[in-house]
Amino acid sequence: MTPRGLRDNVSRKKGPSPVGKSIFVGLRAADILWQYALFRRGWAARLIESLGGHVATSSLVASSNQTWELTTLLPGLGPYSSVVWLLALGSSLKQIAHILLVSEQEMDVSSAAVIAAFNTAFNSLNTILSLWALTSPVSGSPSGLISLLSSSPLVSLGLAAYTLGILTEIISEFQRSAFKKDPVNKGKPYGGGLFSLATNINYGGYTIWRAAYALVAGGLPWGFFTFSFFFYDFAFRGVPVLDRYLEQRYGEEYKAIKARVKYSLIPGIY
Repeated sequence: MTPRGLRDNVSRKKGPSPVGKSIFVGLRAADILWQYALFRRGWAARLIESLGGHVATSSLVASSNQTWELTTLLPGLGPYSSVVWLLALGSSLKQIAHILLVSEQEMDVSSAAVIAAFNTAFNSLNTILSLWALTSPVSGSPSGLISLLSSSPLVSLGLAAYTLGILTEIISEFQRSAFKKDPVNKGKPYGGGLFSLATNINYGGYTIWRAAYALVAGGLPWGFFTFSFFFYDFAFRGVPVLDRYLEQRYGEEYKAIKARVKYSLIPGIY
């Protein structure tokens, strides 16, 4: 039972769900190609122009005499657009790895489609905002990755925070998965590893990398909005729902973890 008025967005029942999980993996993989197409085929740029906006000069492709950097891996994209696309790539690979290697919960077809669509929508907004002159945090046309990082502190900060957030989410979830797979720990809640810093530190990691991705793509206002959106949702819906579930399942053992671990999402903040 979830707290009154709050909805749990994921199933807590364990099961293989091969169809639902296959659909989710396929849609998240397709998002990698979709975000590249938004850049490379000019779809996002044309959308901005059709709405009366102007495309940022930072979205220009690399010059033909550029010999390395990210453009050698991503034909037709400049360094900044390549970085934004790589953040989308990281988000998809992380979530695919979670479904294939960590998740034990059921995932029906409708949940797979909705969750994947939600992530693609956020990634697409990031792509569009990175190309829009009004929101893009990068001015001019950086000649390469080093030039981009040295001329745009927001991008450098965002990349560092993205790396911290996504690694926190990945490592914490693999630590918990390893604990649960050990027969000695059957029926026990996990409060070790990174989860000893915050009871839902994987949610905190997700919030950080999502906000950092938005910061790199759309600047401070979009980064702040994204952080606030996910932080509020987790703090006032996700965490209470999960706390109720874990207290009902593990009782005093989970309450002992909560008494020991001071924070719920992000150490030092909440």
